[in-house]
Amino acid sequence: MEVLKKIIILSFVFVALGSCNKISKEFSLEGSCEEGAKIFREIECLQIFEKLPAFSSPYMKSEGRHLVTGEKCICEDETRVLNNYSELLEKGDTIIKRKGELSFSIHKKDTIIVVKFECEGKVYE
Repeated sequence: MEVLKKIIILSFVFVALGSCNKISKEFSLEGSCEEGAKIFREIECLQIFEKLPAFSSPYMKSEGRHLVTGEKCICEDETRVLNNYSELLEKGDTIIKRKGELSFSIHKKDTIIVVKFECEGKVYE
């Protein structure tokens, strides 16, 4: 019985590690910066943070209010680009990432931080 449990657990680990979705592939050695930029352009997040993303996750998933409508919303970024800046975020900050653009901004009470998409040392516009 113990051997069967180990086999099942190892099977799940291998499936999890071996499965590649479009986004993880684009940000691995197999993907290209152009493809990563293409995926990041599709993300839109216009949000005032109320609940910050979990820092234990490599992907950003934050809760807050939509900047335009004021309705509750969730921003998700599976590219890991936005989450690279999660340390800068505080409750009440606003993030503006418009679909079709490769840059985004974090608006704090007294500062605006503008971040451009960068891959392999090159800034993409």
